[in-house]
Amino acid sequence: MNKFLVCSALLLWCLGASAQALWRGVPAGATPAEVVALIPEAAAPGTLRPATEDGRVLLEIPAHDVVGADFQVAFGFEQDRLQSVVLRAQAGSPEAARALAQRLTVSLRSRYGLEISTKSRQDPLTVGIDRKWSYRRTSVHLQVVEDTVVRLRYRAELPRSSSPQL
Repeated sequence: MNKFLVCSALLLWCLGASAQALWRGVPAGATPAEVVALIPEAAAPGTLRPATEDGRVLLEIPAHDVVGADFQVAFGFEQDRLQSVVLRAQAGSPEAARALAQRLTVSLRSRYGLEISTKSRQDPLTVGIDRKWSYRRTSVHLQVVEDTVVRLRYRAELPRSSSPQL
């Protein structure tokens, strides 16, 4: 009987330990209050933003240092449950954006391993970077958009349906 209880306790602990964290240990599905409890600097945005593919922004951090650059952090919620975290930085030039994205790539590779896809253009006239990682049901997507904007998105991956699509 004791072995059964120990095994059950270990199983429950393992399930809890592998919770799907999006960014800075905040789990997917957290409520706005739970996010603020884990990240006190997160606050309601100054203006109401329309919902996007990343959900409705209910919390944000105006400036957060990541690899030596200030990023705006937006927490996207769907039905008051955290679905994504998007970090955006405005670089001064396309070259600065590419250098920032390269520093982020090194950091992300050290944490998540090699990316599952890379669409980096080698043409010096185009600075586009588009890299993705997948880790414990979380997708991490790094992009350089609009030449000077570096965007890093953490999003909960939806479980795949086992039923066939018709």
